[in-house]
Amino acid sequence: MYTFLKDKILDEKNQEVMMDWEVPIMKEHAKIVTENKGDILEIGFGMGICSNFIQQANINTHTIIEIHDQVFERLLKWAKDKPNVIPIKGDWFNSIPKNKKYDGIMHDTWEDKNYYSFIPIAKNYLKPKGIITYYNPDFKHITEHNFKNDNLTLTKINVNPPVKKMKHKYFTRKDYYCIKITVD
Repeated sequence: MYTFLKDKILDEKNQEVMMDWEVPIMKEHAKIVTENKGDILEIGFGMGICSNFIQQANINTHTIIEIHDQVFERLLKWAKDKPNVIPIKGDWFNSIPKNKKYDGIMHDTWEDKNYYSFIPIAKNYLKPKGIITYYNPDFKHITEHNFKNDNLTLTKINVNPPVKKMKHKYFTRKDYYCIKITVD
């Protein structure tokens, strides 16, 4: 069972899943993923921070895939007054609609066993000039993906996490990178 607090979500081990100090990171991801407007796929709802920013853009549809039961219930409540939102319950790895292509795909999940499969799979669901962005725990993860022949841009975001209160080591940094991959 997750614990939902005003400023964060904690998992079963009492580790931070998402926190409100991530707002600048999520705002930049939303800006990147909605550059083409159109149809957006967001993988992972969390606290809905990125989702709120995506909804502020002039987009057609906003498909959100969420695996966690409690978070999905929160997604359904959030989406009630948003007719362009398509909530999907499940693991993104086998829940992306097969007959749909997107102008932008944003990925931010917690302890995703298919994390390293995301980029090659996501490319198959993009329209021409489609954009991928994803949350990455550190710069090493960026270099571990194979980005040959991709147009890659990194935007550095400075944040101020409450370091002394954080349990998870990669949430103690003050700089994160928003990745933009444009696929032809």
